[in-house]
Amino acid sequence: MHSAGTFNIRIALALAAILAAALVALTLSSGTPERAFAAGAQCAKADATPSEATPAQLAAAVECLIGKERKQADLKNLLTVGSLEQVANKHTDVMIKEDCLDHQCGDEKTLKRRIVRSGYPRGDYGFAEITGCSITPKDMVNAWMASQVHRQRILGERYRDVGVGADEGRPNVAGCQNGLHGVYTVIFAYRGR
Repeated sequence: MHSAGTFNIRIALALAAILAAALVALTLSSGTPERAFAAGAQCAKADATPSEATPAQLAAAVECLIGKERKQADLKNLLTVGSLEQVANKHTDVMIKEDCLDHQCGDEKTLKRRIVRSGYPRGDYGFAEITGCSITPKDMVNAWMASQVHRQRILGERYRDVGVGADEGRPNVAGCQNGLHGVYTVIFAYRGR
């Protein structure tokens, strides 16, 4: 015979296990792990060169700096979406391999096709991409903010999601050959919920 306290503990444990399993299943089925991104007071590795930071740290610094620009413009924080991050990382790798600094390199699929294949879209959706190379993440974001087209994408009000890809490389394109650079892809997007 079990006491009421033991019975309640078993029910609570069973409910916790069911909830945990449901959360795991939801994460695995969506294929797009998401995490909130908020720009803090400092962006770690913002002044780091590729030899001083990992690709993930370079990407996080760019993401943080973009978040600071959006915060300064009174825009909502972006949500980092794993599927967009994967698309951005793959494109960064292709740019380095193909000596290309563009939105489509070699026999790569179009950006729209890559995003659709990632499983990102739901309902109404839209996207934009910026690419570049620079010695430090801060230099990269400053260069983008000095360009009207890139600035508009960074400060796009409709965008809610982001994926940043980064790696070290030296694509044989203007401005990238002199020394090791951080090579970046940033995908901004929104989708119907």
